[in-house]
Amino acid sequence: MRRRLAGIRKVHRLLRLENPVEDEEVLIAMRRALRTKPRRQKQAHGLTRDLRDRLLGACPDSLLGLRNHALIAVGYDTLCRRAELVSLRLEDLTPLENGAMSILVRRAKNDPFGDGRYGYLTPPTVEILKTWLDVASIKKDWLFRKVAGDRVGSNALHPYTVNRVIKGAADAAGLDPHIVQGLSGHSMRVGAAQDLMADGVGLLPIMQAGGWKSMNVIGRYVEHAEIALCGQMRQRFSVGIGRGR
Repeated sequence: MRRRLAGIRKVHRLLRLENPVEDEEVLIAMRRALRTKPRRQKQAHGLTRDLRDRLLGACPDSLLGLRNHALIAVGYDTLCRRAELVSLRLEDLTPLENGAMSILVRRAKNDPFGDGRYGYLTPPTVEILKTWLDVASIKKDWLFRKVAGDRVGSNALHPYTVNRVIKGAADAAGLDPHIVQGLSGHSMRVGAAQDLMADGVGLLPIMQAGGWKSMNVIGRYVEHAEIALCGQMRQRFSVGIGRGR
């Protein structure tokens, strides 16, 4: 309904006509509709560190497995959306100290003008990525490409492929079917944010790492980690009270 109203609003503005969407009857009807259906969106199951490691361990040593291995590792480290992940390029990698790297994420859903942001790759992920690049003989352009048998394509993966990679690796790892169903290409982003929160990283650094611009959005991502932290703190407090007695 919101999308359709936005379309009607835009057409009338382009034609310099009065906007019927702002009519009080329309606004009241929209409020009534919103009350009948909760607006809380279903969130992808977070691919947290433990789950990520199980998926990485399930990737075979084949050419396809090496690509998927690197895709999952890089996706988790950079907190990239699936479209950002498949758009990463070799020339945007920059070596850092201690074997780490940074990579430029050129454009994002909330960055239409291409200001870009930098993602961080840990040394273990850098080694995983280098193995894939060497075996695939990738010297420029896209990091992640289609694999057919023993051949590597020249074009970037389609974003939907990230979903299939995650679910396929989860099936191979023997995860619970309920968890597999909840995983998607967004799961690496959600899980990495939750892990950062659980590790004690503040909201602002997490927002910068993932390219978020809204505190409300990042709050939804990490709410499960926040609940767990609160539970741990309460448990410690309860133990302290018991000892005090």
